[in-house]
Amino acid sequence: MSTRALRAFLLLASLSTAAHAASEPASGVTASPVLPTLPTQEVAPAPAPEPRRTVLLLGDSLIATGFGEYLQTQLSAHPRIRCERRAKSSTGLARPDFFDWLEVGQQEVQQHQPDVVVVILGGNDGQALHTKVGQATVAWGNPDWGEGYRQRVQEFTTAISAPGRKIIWLELPATGRHRFEQKLALIRGLQREVITAREDAVHLDTRPFFTDARGRALNKAPVEGFRKPMRLRMTDGVHFTVAGGRYFASKVYPEVLGVLGLEPGQKHTARPAGGPTPARQARAAPSSP
Repeated sequence: MSTRALRAFLLLASLSTAAHAASEPASGVTASPVLPTLPTQEVAPAPAPEPRRTVLLLGDSLIATGFGEYLQTQLSAHPRIRCERRAKSSTGLARPDFFDWLEVGQQEVQQHQPDVVVVILGGNDGQALHTKVGQATVAWGNPDWGEGYRQRVQEFTTAISAPGRKIIWLELPATGRHRFEQKLALIRGLQREVITAREDAVHLDTRPFFTDARGRALNKAPVEGFRKPMRLRMTDGVHFTVAGGRYFASKVYPEVLGVLGLEPGQKHTARPAGGPTPARQARAAPSSP
């Protein structure tokens, strides 16, 4: 073989070997490029939502109608409050045969486990005290009536109390009805004695809300949502007008927040769903069911 032919043969063999090597897969695994590690940033957990506080409203026709409806609406509009309400017109502590607040109060606090209970009762209690089966035990005006009624207030407040729970007892508002006020004076005094003696209860004096500088019953007052001073009472002198219910609720609302230790939330002045009208504010007999 000539020298030229030999060189050509060696060149072809070299090219064939290189092509065969290129067609075979690599025996090793190619590592991925290593990226620089970023510093870890700790993400703080989202704060747990603050628990809502529960307020329970209990009472007679004043809670059943405009005042109770507006107060519940205002409290429920607060982001930290859940408000429940139980009311029955023409009721009190004198006639458990008609409506037993001792039993109902216990049922309501067990069901709702409130942090605060707001109570207004007594406008219908100026009568003989009866047992649960309807037997009259002490007549109105009897010297023993006061002690019997005081005991009922004590039993009721004890029944709705619990560790950590506060009771706000609203004093019966001044009515301007002279003979009725004579009855209410005794009832208010007995309630005040019981409530102020309790460490877990607050007695809210409502007289400044409904009397003028001379101590006379306030007939009209400025009410938020109305352009001029509005009449607060219906013709019976006891129950509130629509404006009067809103007025009273606006006075009690901040007192409830104070007991709960909360700041005012979103202001709510709109009429509650199914809001009260004069026709809906039943005129309960003030002294008998």
